[in-house]
Amino acid sequence: MRIPTWHLVLTGSAVVILAALGIGLVAAANTPAASTSNVVPVVGTPGPATTTAPGRPPRERLGERREPWGARLLRIGRHLVHAEATVTDKDGKLIDLWFDHGTVRSFTGGSLTISEAGGGTETLSTDDATIVYVGRTDGTLSDVTRGDEVFVQSRVDGGKALAKRILIVPTRPS
Repeated sequence: MRIPTWHLVLTGSAVVILAALGIGLVAAANTPAASTSNVVPVVGTPGPATTTAPGRPPRERLGERREPWGARLLRIGRHLVHAEATVTDKDGKLIDLWFDHGTVRSFTGGSLTISEAGGGTETLSTDDATIVYVGRTDGTLSDVTRGDEVFVQSRVDGGKALAKRILIVPTRPS
């Protein structure tokens, strides 16, 4: 079955937009709140009135959510298995990107094999320019071990995928 080109372009665009939105939300969630030291309260002015329906708790404000944005996006992202997108680079050239999520099956000699949900595997190469994150902290390629849950962004050139960024998902405390 042939998939129409417009459908692939639309899907790829949606993936890129959602990825950019997610990155922006994670960056915004990690930014400290602005200081309110220049705010002077006015005496005798009542605070904003809150109106809620009887029996309902007041609506939570954005900064008081139970779970930070990064954790929410990671929870949603755990459903990602494999995505491909064609985008333009800074020079205006078309490039193919792969986004993979899975468990490290093996990592030897610059070759990373990931087991994905559904039984599929992806083999990606790495180099010294591959950026590794362990949760929110910087890492190195030596931090990638068998059994780690990872998200990988790869650039595809000539049918070969080169991992550009690897995020190792920290294990949850028991």
